[in-house]
Amino acid sequence: MRVGLVSPYSWTYPGGVTRHVEALAAQLRSAGHEVLVLAPFDPDDALSARLHRGARPAPREVPEGFVGLGRTVGIPANGAVSNLAATPHAVSTLRRELAAFAADVVHVQEPVVPAVAWDALCSTRSPLVGTFHTHSTNRVAQGYVGTVLGGRRRMNHLRVRIAVSEAAAWTGRRFYGGRYRVIPNGVHLPADGDPPRGPRVAGQPLHVAFVGQAVERKGLPVLLRAFEALREQMPVRLTIIGATDREVAPVLHDVRGVTVLGGVDDTAKRAALRGADVLCAPSLGGESFGMVLTEAFAAGAPVVASAIAGYADVVRNGVDGILVPPGDARALAHALRELALDEPRRAALARGAAGAAQRFAWPCVAEQVVQAYEDAAAMPAPASAMRRAGVRMGALPADG
Repeated sequence: MRVGLVSPYSWTYPGGVTRHVEALAAQLRSAGHEVLVLAPFDPDDALSARLHRGARPAPREVPEGFVGLGRTVGIPANGAVSNLAATPHAVSTLRRELAAFAADVVHVQEPVVPAVAWDALCSTRSPLVGTFHTHSTNRVAQGYVGTVLGGRRRMNHLRVRIAVSEAAAWTGRRFYGGRYRVIPNGVHLPADGDPPRGPRVAGQPLHVAFVGQAVERKGLPVLLRAFEALREQMPVRLTIIGATDREVAPVLHDVRGVTVLGGVDDTAKRAALRGADVLCAPSLGGESFGMVLTEAFAAGAPVVASAIAGYADVVRNGVDGILVPPGDARALAHALRELALDEPRRAALARGAAGAAQRFAWPCVAEQVVQAYEDAAAMPAPASAMRRAGVRMGALPADG
């Protein structure tokens, strides 16, 4: 099968969607499919730094079968920054390459994002599949995109709609209509040659890991308050992965027991998670899935996470992690303290986490995605000419 994978986000400022596309493309190719990836690509130069408030693109290799769609601009969205292309060059390149590739199916990531994703929905004749990655309750923003800008009409071109979680499916149904099948983000499991995770040594400090940016919705200040309280009661240490010293400095008042790794590659991140006793994910909201949760599962680390939409779809409370009220530093500290004092319980949660990782293994996820492709390709055209015209114009949903 010839698959066109379209992402509206910059390949060189990688986030969860970009990593999802990269891994999915690799899985599809390993299964014998021909894949073309189309996404914006920012060169590492002074203009890119100016367009992204001084941030430099991450050094990344251009993968096989990749077409860059030009520069992006950082746009605040959903409590973070989305790096999007919105130039005529991006659109013209997308149309030309998709037409030349003649895909059996075009898979658009985050189809609600204007410009690149929207043009893919409206310009290709190939069967369309879309994956919705976002959970949002913002009626003003989503309503504006869906109704005023015509996003809902554009979504009607999709033959199959995928959501990465029930939270993302809820957002899609509420603001864009349609039917959704939930297929989670995948995770790479440890290789057979990786050393098994050892038990926690008695008397050693509880090692807590945090992965994420120092943005408000990730909840790092909440974790730091919990950590400072816990540090006064018992030995504990914290490793912060993803955020830099400069980004953490405004909210970190006492560095005792805290290690800031900054941005690291996937190999270093996996090693850090394997060395942690627990992952803490204190996000305040705006999460549709939480890929870091499944990465912790794959490393055999249980999680203490906020009980928010998206995270609650992944973590089974008391089985592979503990859910606490969002923004509650006291509850967070209490949960971490319990794990530090009750090693049998922490070990049981760690075993549950390792077992849970199997549900999100990439081969299993990719198989479900391929089934969605086959369903989209096999979907018959509407019987009546009026309905065919309605679907073609986006007035009626292609998925019925």
